[in-house]
Amino acid sequence: MRWLQKNFKVIAIAESFKLEDGFAVYAGVLARRDGLVEKAAYELATLGGTDGTEKALRIARALNRPDVHMVMLGGCIVSYYNWIDGETIWRELGLPTACYLFEKPEGDVRAALEKLFPDWRERWENISRLGPSVEFAYPDGPKVYVRSWGLDPRDAYRAALLSRRYGKIPEPLRIAKTIAEAARVFLEKYRGKTTPVIL
Repeated sequence: MRWLQKNFKVIAIAESFKLEDGFAVYAGVLARRDGLVEKAAYELATLGGTDGTEKALRIARALNRPDVHMVMLGGCIVSYYNWIDGETIWRELGLPTACYLFEKPEGDVRAALEKLFPDWRERWENISRLGPSVEFAYPDGPKVYVRSWGLDPRDAYRAALLSRRYGKIPEPLRIAKTIAEAARVFLEKYRGKTTPVIL
């Protein structure tokens, strides 16, 4: 895709959570491929819930502009078997959307759903619609696993490759993950306090 040759802009969305919290922090950034951030947004999603797509879509809508080229998701099966449906984001916003994993997907998701959730059939139907990931290898060796909607998986991989600066995670996603973790720690530290937090 021609726009991949330029300093294209993306909306990158990543999460951070602890099981005991009962929620996950989703952070999104509007960033250039080199990681220069122009805008950020947050949402809270339910651990083990079904609101992942809705919360990610809220972030994407808040950050969307005419000069955005794609949405990068730091995972699709998230927040203790919540999920983010990239096809919904693509169809709602008209933005090519790609979901990235940086470790080989493991485990039997269906078996876990059966064990954990009474509504596992509905959950499995939604999660299985995400489809299988496609494996790619960076030139220096690390693997990346890609699902994509509205663009070829090879172009989604290429977007990740062109966005790397440190390690294997594309810079916009690395930044989104970093600020999601910082926000979660902040909320954890001040949860239950009745006095205002002055920054």
